[in-house]
Amino acid sequence: MISGKAIAWACLLLPTASLAAPDAATIIAGLKRNGPSTTAYTEVRFVDMLEAPMILSGELQYLADGGLIKRVTKPYRETTTVGAGGDVTIEREGRETKKFTLKRAAALGAFLESFSGVLGGDSARLAQSYTVAIAGDESHWSLKLMPRDRSLAKQVTRIEIDGETRTPLCFRVQEANGDSSVLLVERLARARLSANPTKNELDQMCKNGT
Repeated sequence: MISGKAIAWACLLLPTASLAAPDAATIIAGLKRNGPSTTAYTEVRFVDMLEAPMILSGELQYLADGGLIKRVTKPYRETTTVGAGGDVTIEREGRETKKFTLKRAAALGAFLESFSGVLGGDSARLAQSYTVAIAGDESHWSLKLMPRDRSLAKQVTRIEIDGETRTPLCFRVQEANGDSSVLLVERLARARLSANPTKNELDQMCKNGT
């Protein structure tokens, strides 16, 4: 017969990782950046009408007021400026400047909301727009954001953010029409990609952080 003392010792020796499940609010709070904050990025877009994914690279700048500047340097040069109020300006070499609001760009708006909420360390802001689930542990975690607004959910089904400790590394946006994009930031922005990367390849990169 096993004694109570033996059971107690066995419990002490069991792995405790399951007891240290990360808290989403704590993880998000640790990601806060005081703008302006700048990071390099590589973006892979999967568009149904294109035979191969588009690969873009450049620089993202998160502004102190919650706005965003996204500069594409390859394969062309383009600057997208998103003001805190939702006004968008796109300037591209050799083309006319475009101006519109985020109401006309659901995927961009959803990404900006998630990006600003994460870099603002604002879990309450994210919880207003999304149901938030977290997996992994504090050293390597994954946030899944599901839109609360039904009209937005008809266009963007989910956003997944992967990172480690206090650094987000990957933003994945899945649209309802099947299109999707993967944004690699920080050190993953410099990761080597195959000439024709697959969604599975990028998913593994995001989840493993390598």
